[in-house]
Amino acid sequence: MYKATIGLEIHFESKTKSKMFCSCPNEEWNSLEEKPNTNICPVCTGQPGTLPVINEEAINKIIMTGLALNCEIAKQSKFDRKNYFYPDLPKGYQISQYDMPFCTNGYLDITLDNGEKRKIRITRIHMEEDTGKLHHLKGKTLVDFNRAGVPLMELVTEPDIHSGEEAKKFCQELQLILRYLDVSAANMEKGQMRCEVNISISKDNTLGTKVEIKNLNSFKVVEKSIDYEIKRQTEVLEKGENIIQETRGWNDMKGETYPQREKENAHEYRYFPEPDLPLITIDQKKIEEIQRKIPELPNQKRKRFKEEFDLDDKTIEFFVKDNVLDDYLEKAASESSCWAKDKSCNRDNKEIIKLCANYLTTDLQYLLKNASEPIKIEERITPENFGEFICLISQDKISSKIAKIVLEEMFNTGKDPSHIIKEKELTQIEDEGEIEKIIEETLENNQKAVEDYKKGKENSFTFLVGQIMAKSKGKANPQKVAEILKSKLT
Repeated sequence: MYKATIGLEIHFESKTKSKMFCSCPNEEWNSLEEKPNTNICPVCTGQPGTLPVINEEAINKIIMTGLALNCEIAKQSKFDRKNYFYPDLPKGYQISQYDMPFCTNGYLDITLDNGEKRKIRITRIHMEEDTGKLHHLKGKTLVDFNRAGVPLMELVTEPDIHSGEEAKKFCQELQLILRYLDVSAANMEKGQMRCEVNISISKDNTLGTKVEIKNLNSFKVVEKSIDYEIKRQTEVLEKGENIIQETRGWNDMKGETYPQREKENAHEYRYFPEPDLPLITIDQKKIEEIQRKIPELPNQKRKRFKEEFDLDDKTIEFFVKDNVLDDYLEKAASESSCWAKDKSCNRDNKEIIKLCANYLTTDLQYLLKNASEPIKIEERITPENFGEFICLISQDKISSKIAKIVLEEMFNTGKDPSHIIKEKELTQIEDEGEIEKIIEETLENNQKAVEDYKKGKENSFTFLVGQIMAKSKGKANPQKVAEILKSKLT
């Protein structure tokens, strides 16, 4: 049985106001595709006689990233020249880092689908500048330098990964952390986060021949390419042949990797210290200042939501991945709890929070997805109004059927739930005499269901409740309906 040993190299663009070594705005390069080569200057296009200036904001963001990923932060760091020629590299070299990166010896904990936890070590995170972008069309290759010079962080893991699933989970968790920190948008489809895989297989604890898979642009492709490459390399070795050390690409149409070129070694880039940039000294005070700015991270939020809200793992993951709705949940839950203190409520705080979470992940998601245009939820339903809505349900003031009507009206108009209930005459029927009258009419019209229930068919009871609620247009108190109906049938 062959064992895969996998390491990742992940690039992600830093979210800064300007580029890494010049004052050009750091805008999303794809937003400028219709205006190529407009967001450029002599520095980022490598004109003779120009000098780079270090972007302090970018340095602060790589330090924050390193701290969030449990890295050691270098007290001294420097930039190096990485020499190679490529059409989208205007200077003929890239300003990068070689032997003195900003961040080293970190780790990231991930959880697999089966619940197993894995710690993936991080070798280093260094800073460099991004290249331009090549556009291949009609037999020609055009170069757009709008992206050239954008600050780019590169993270390199130790070979601690052994499957496509582990690699995908690592990338997904990393993307979440980058977004929580607001250091990168990390959108893989837009090229703001790119992944490369180094993989080898062997039957013992030694490392096999390393193959690199380049330019993977989605989490699914990261997983699929690794699974394919494990299968391909296994078949090659089973035939008694040797694995070629090379760089391979991914063909998504065919679902397979393909050879591109032989793998370069570090010495081929002829690294040497960047002569136009100074040695960078980072004092402990600066590190502590940045550490204090780090927000609650995904794993911390998972733990807190479990302890404070007692939500299930699937629901927690939904909110951890949605930075807008998780904040909304906490505000709405707080409002619900405050509202419940002053009113009679049939549920405790944790039950109220679970009810909030349930409506946010189901009914409200349906309304958001079917809206004619993108909508910010707080602009339609304030957390205060949503908290009141949840408490009306908790107090059995409205049934689940009426709740759907009220929520949709809140979403469409922005009105508070009590106003809607009064305006549309949706107040729940509490009068037992009125409920009894509706029940008697329902029983008279559904004699077969009555007989079936008396013969022991429990489903008939549910059917009758449904008929009663329909006849009352969802306004009858469900608990009183069930109590009175049961007494009528015994």
